[in-house]
Amino acid sequence: MRVLLDWLDARTGYRSFLAPFRERILPEGPSWWLTSASCLAWVFAIELVTGLLLMTTYSPSTTSAWASVHYIEQSSAGRFVRGVHYFASHALIVLLAVHVLRVLVYRAFRAPRELIWISGLLLMPLVIAWAVTGNPLSASQKAVTQIEVEANIIGSTPLVGPAVQRLLLGGDEVGHLTFTHLYFLHVGLLPLAGLALLAVHLSQVYRHAVVREQLVASGEALPYWPYQSVRNATVATAVTALIGWLAWRRGAPLDAPADADLAILPRPEWYFRCLFELRRYFTGDWEFIATLVVPLATLLFFLAIPFFDRYLPRRLAPALRWSIVILAIGAWDWLTWTSLARDASDEEYQTARVRAAELSERARQLADARGIPPEGASTLLRDDAQTQGPLLFQRHCASCHSCSDSGGAGIVAATPSAPNLYGFGSTSWIAGLLDAEAVGGPHYLGHTKFAEGDMVTAIQELHADASDDLTAQLRAVAHALAAEAAPGQDSPQDEGLVSQGRGLISGQLGCTNCHKFRDQGELGSAPDLTGYGSRQWLEEFVRNPRDERFYGDRNDRMPAFAARSLPSDHHLLTDRELRLLIDWLLH
Repeated sequence: MRVLLDWLDARTGYRSFLAPFRERILPEGPSWWLTSASCLAWVFAIELVTGLLLMTTYSPSTTSAWASVHYIEQSSAGRFVRGVHYFASHALIVLLAVHVLRVLVYRAFRAPRELIWISGLLLMPLVIAWAVTGNPLSASQKAVTQIEVEANIIGSTPLVGPAVQRLLLGGDEVGHLTFTHLYFLHVGLLPLAGLALLAVHLSQVYRHAVVREQLVASGEALPYWPYQSVRNATVATAVTALIGWLAWRRGAPLDAPADADLAILPRPEWYFRCLFELRRYFTGDWEFIATLVVPLATLLFFLAIPFFDRYLPRRLAPALRWSIVILAIGAWDWLTWTSLARDASDEEYQTARVRAAELSERARQLADARGIPPEGASTLLRDDAQTQGPLLFQRHCASCHSCSDSGGAGIVAATPSAPNLYGFGSTSWIAGLLDAEAVGGPHYLGHTKFAEGDMVTAIQELHADASDDLTAQLRAVAHALAAEAAPGQDSPQDEGLVSQGRGLISGQLGCTNCHKFRDQGELGSAPDLTGYGSRQWLEEFVRNPRDERFYGDRNDRMPAFAARSLPSDHHLLTDRELRLLIDWLLH
């Protein structure tokens, strides 16, 4: 082994390179507090390695970014690597903050170590910028909204703001170039800048390290290896294990793919929560104080500490350093927890969070079931009735109609003035329409001009002259009309009811005196019941309720959303939107 090592040293000189490590001495002995620097280096290395692994399958564009991240998530290994990368980035920020405060408390910035302090401190904004450029790369709704907000904040910075904003976004708004620029910054420029700054930092650390030859009082001194190195390895192993556990159990989040039509209440990552809260106190033209002046002034103050600390009285200096630490931690804690507490009691935000989680889960389900189309992942939810239906209903229908169950869950109109469409066309919904009390009530025709019309009168008279088997007859009619919406899907025990109900509609109950039903009755006085509640029937009804097949001139207030007699640019709903809305109503 010695022959081999001598041969290797003769050709590489590795022993001279390792000499500072072997000869380094700890005058005050080893300490667990001194492990922060080594732990930072290991986490930084983990971040680089996992980032390189993720690069093998990531594709930076608006159409492929989310899809490539979803592909990574399909395997346990990919999900784990992405989780490690995600949690290591957060650990990096925490460890760097702990390290800076530890150096401040121990006064390790004193001459001739000023460059150690300055280079280490400058790593903080660099690491945060590294995280900021990495967060949007998933192309999720939350990530894209965050970078839009952050870019607008940067753009408001005097002089350099607009140029930096365009550098981030690749233009005035998020697009394909945004992900190209962010990807370059995240995997290229910022890591290189970080490595260069880290090289300066480490070279200064070992340049000014205490070695055996410099040590005067050697009685209590211990070598760095193995006493401090073992502590470093222990803490690094514990932190790495925690990152791995979080990555395996929780994984990195993947929200729904970005879509401008999906509403979201953006919130920054936890390390920006303090600035987010600070913005509440400096609004409008004064916002730059919270987003630029305060962070820059804080950084400059910390950078200047080595240059004014030397002039402070010996008793005052420790008190000042501890005051800075307590004030920094206290201010960050207060602003962060104030922001989190406000959101915790904000019902609108909590509802938005639940909705965002639902959309995320739905997007993954659709991607797993259907795959991701070439147009990009945003079309998954854009062409999904379960996602778009409620949005379209809120926009076009909820001014009059509700769509909520008996417990009030669902969409509730602010001032209901038309039937509640929850369960429209189902047996239970039709049964309510045939009930003497319900038909004229608020869930059906009570708020329309038909509240005292022929339908309500006919149902009430029918119940007033009720025969003993009326309940069974109306149950059969409800089954028959529900079968019009989904023909051929009746259970064997319901087939008899459906057949009976059809006979009652055309005969004994006299429904065809007003309504057309199959080959009985005529159009013009009431809606056609042929195919009632089916997708085709509902589409034609929503297109134009004034059509002769439906209400004609007796129509109340319902607009024609896509009448075939009108050009498409006059339609309130496109054919795609109409399909999505109806699919959702009939789900």
